[in-house]
Amino acid sequence: MDNLEYQSGFGNEFASEDLRCPGSLPKGQNNPQACKYGLYAEQLSGTAFTAPRETNQRSWLYRLIPSAKHEPFQPYPQPFLTSRWGDQPPNPNQMRWKPFDIP
Repeated sequence: MDNLEYQSGFGNEFASEDLRCPGSLPKGQNNPQACKYGLYAEQLSGTAFTAPRETNQRSWLYRLIPSAKHEPFQPYPQPFLTSRWGDQPPNPNQMRWKPFDIP
């Protein structure tokens, strides 16, 4: 019984890190100013912004490059899969809406 280890985390929020990069997960904080191994910290939210704070579902991701810097996606040929969304494939690339003019 002495060799048991418990997962870190509180309130069903757990943390795990790659064993090849020991110490890459910051202890006691979510968004350090400088991440180890040159990683970038990003928060992914799975909850609407109108939800109460205590019900928010989020994940902190530590990535090699920021998600905004990814290369444009290329369509992968799927000869047996069709969507027929107006015969226009969806565009998963990051897009920006033109902001409203301030009067």
